[in-house]
Amino acid sequence: MKYIRLITLLFLSALSTISLSQQLGSIRGKVISADGDPAEYVTISLKNRSQGAITNAKGDYIINRVKPGSYTVLASAIGLKTSEKQVTVIGDEAVTLDFALAESTAQLQEVIVSTGRINKFSRTSSEYVSKMPLKNLENPQVYNTIGKELLTEQLVFSVDDAMRNAPGVQKMWEATGRGGDGGSFYSSRGFIVQSQLRNGLAGNVTTTIDAANLEKLEVVKGPSATLFGSSLTSYGGLINRVTKKPYERFGGEVSYSAGSYGLQRVSADVNTPVNPAKTLLF
Repeated sequence: MKYIRLITLLFLSALSTISLSQQLGSIRGKVISADGDPAEYVTISLKNRSQGAITNAKGDYIINRVKPGSYTVLASAIGLKTSEKQVTVIGDEAVTLDFALAESTAQLQEVIVSTGRINKFSRTSSEYVSKMPLKNLENPQVYNTIGKELLTEQLVFSVDDAMRNAPGVQKMWEATGRGGDGGSFYSSRGFIVQSQLRNGLAGNVTTTIDAANLEKLEVVKGPSATLFGSSLTSYGGLINRVTKKPYERFGGEVSYSAGSYGLQRVSADVNTPVNPAKTLLF
């Protein structure tokens, strides 16, 4: 008797499941853009429910196993206006619901274009290494650029201290102050190098060079006698000091540095046009 009751309950449960599955309908349709082309990857969803679908390459979609009732169907995609329509599913019927979406710029976020360098220490081009304005990737020379931003960040006050940022270059000995060759000596690629260039021209020094007036320091590796002359370069390369350039407005900066052994240093830069036409700058 117990087995008969169990079989009866299972049979009734199966009939109930079949009956319920037969009462689930579906929503299908096609989504096109404003110009009539199929809209791919458009999200179709039932509002306030977890059911939905994505359109295929032909713009078709289908949402299965939808219970009978009234629903709000949303169609949305990036760059297209969201559209919603009401639909009613009765029994196990398949309801057809098409959408035509128009383009929209209202969903685009604000875009801010900044002219500042992301990496303030990076210099992507040089006008001195090859005597023409070339970007790093276009320049066949091997060189390193040490900008004033890095010198300020490291509290560097001399070219000798700044040279530690140039890989492959070692300092041989300090400046001696002798006439003609009293500047500091460096080793690059196994050859002796001195800082004998300023802005790409002859600018020999006999003492330690202060970095207060430097815009950047360029260390070119390898022979460069064709562009800079054999008397100012060596097979190891060259060191070019690029000085600060004036600009067409009043401005400047003042800095104060202090350190061990009684170090106190004040430096000031003042920039101003000399004439009203701003053709002479100081």
